Amino acid sequence: MIRRMAYVSRPQPDLAVTELPRIVSVARANNARDGLTGVLVYTGADFAQLIEGPAPAVATLWARVAADNRHRDISILLDETNHRPWFPDWRMGYLVNADLARQITVWRDLPSAVAC
Repeated sequence: MIRRMAYVSRPQPDLAVTELPRIVSVARANNARDGLTGVLVYTGADFAQLIEGPAPAVATLWARVAADNRHRDISILLDETNHRPWFPDWRMGYLVNADLARQITVWRDLPSAVAC
């Protein structure tokens, strides 16, 4: 059984775009170490991330994500358990997609979204 979490957030205004490759690189190394998989999407205005793996590892990562001062306005979209990961081979997929900006706005407005 795995735990799967998804959230959206906004980068802090002073977050340099040049910081993103480092974030992804560190996340890939940490996720490989901790048995986590997932994907991070950056639209230029928002982040959306899905993480999945052993429940204790997801909980530890979530605590770090929630405390990370490089983003704000965090809303949890999904927190569930399942038998199979959606991204079993992605230690941290990374996509830059401005077209998802509108969809993230829709996700934030879902009744199930929980602001953190």
